[in-house]
Amino acid sequence: MSKILAIVASPRKGGNCETIVNAITDGAMGLSPNVLDITNLNTLRFTNGCQACMGCKLTGSCVTKDDLLPILNSIKGADSLIIATPVYFGHSSSQYRMLEDRLYSFIEKDGSSLLPKGKKLVTVVTCGGDSSVADAVADDIERVYTNYFSFKPVGRIVLSDKGSKHAAEKDDELLEKARLLGKKL
Repeated sequence: MSKILAIVASPRKGGNCETIVNAITDGAMGLSPNVLDITNLNTLRFTNGCQACMGCKLTGSCVTKDDLLPILNSIKGADSLIIATPVYFGHSSSQYRMLEDRLYSFIEKDGSSLLPKGKKLVTVVTCGGDSSVADAVADDIERVYTNYFSFKPVGRIVLSDKGSKHAAEKDDELLEKARLLGKKL
């Protein structure tokens, strides 16, 4: 049994990020009795990213008490992580960037990771424009999780939807790719 955490960092309910994540989790759940948690960051209340208070270096976890703290704790306990974000102005969404900022709490004083090595990662990035920008955002996300926390990327989906918030649900080939990625978790 594997614990899978899916984090959707899109403000669009039912949009492309959520549709793709749902297909990935369908694939993951079809194989075995995995434990699944899907979180949409847009529904949470958190006020800021890392404040560089260094409290986490004393306690081993982020000391900011907001809705993001349980998500950080879930990342610690997960075997696999699915990250999904749209691209805004060439970057991941602000919701995702605030989460990523707070990952600093997983780094020891000496720069080593508090997380166990080998957690699996699937990255989903959607955009309305050039897919090369979305690929660059996916590269950045993967770089953070692999370089700092030794995650193992098992795949990614990048979708240039050309402004259609329902492009993913109409793309059977893409959804099948997503289900197959889920089976790797």
